[in-house]
Amino acid sequence: MDTKPACGPQRDPDFFEEVDRLFAKYPEAADRYAVKCRRLELEILKIDFKKQVGVTRIEDGRIITEFLDRDKVARAHHACCEWPNDDDGLCSRICPE
Repeated sequence: MDTKPACGPQRDPDFFEEVDRLFAKYPEAADRYAVKCRRLELEILKIDFKKQVGVTRIEDGRIITEFLDRDKVARAHHACCEWPNDDDGLCSRICPE
């Protein structure tokens, strides 16, 4: 059976070629960013990023992200650390500053 990978360069080679070119053009910025597959959030956990936001914390050497209703999240001492590719401009994940 020849199944297509869920994410990554084998799934979307043209996209990743463009990302590689962009990272090569901006090497300093490229060290700060990575492309992430959102399959777990969208297909497994069924997160609706218009209604929910990931809230990340560091605890005992682990990075923990919980998805909470946007209207219940206090943004104090947090900054956006994941941005979506859509027009609503909502942050997908907030992290400690």
